[in-house]
Amino acid sequence: MNRQRLSRPSLKITRRVDHMAAAFRFEVWNPFTGLYQPVETVQQGLKRLGELAGLIGQMWLQRHPKQNDLTDAPDEVADDDVQWAEFRINPTTYRSYDTRRHDRPAWMRAVGMTQAVELTCARVGYALPALAG
Repeated sequence: MNRQRLSRPSLKITRRVDHMAAAFRFEVWNPFTGLYQPVETVQQGLKRLGELAGLIGQMWLQRHPKQNDLTDAPDEVADDDVQWAEFRINPTTYRSYDTRRHDRPAWMRAVGMTQAVELTCARVGYALPALAG
């Protein structure tokens, strides 16, 4: 059994509460850089998540020593003017997914990727466009 620490990429959607028009920001947590990186759309974020999860999954399978240098997304600081929701991929052989949001910052398991994406979007009021399959 592989007992190395696992770092997980995530997709975060943020919306400022005080804006009249919905202004959403999409960011991908990159465990390699230890930073959130902006993306233009949820679809671009999902693509980037898949790439990062694939790389981390290979590192996990190969027990790559640099895997210990990767970092998980930080705990969020409460801000009443910002609503956010986030989901992450656990990139093991059998992937699993977790979600969290501004009013419940602890990670909770999601049934699958579709549910994780839908929950994340719904929690900040983002209307998810149809995803091309």
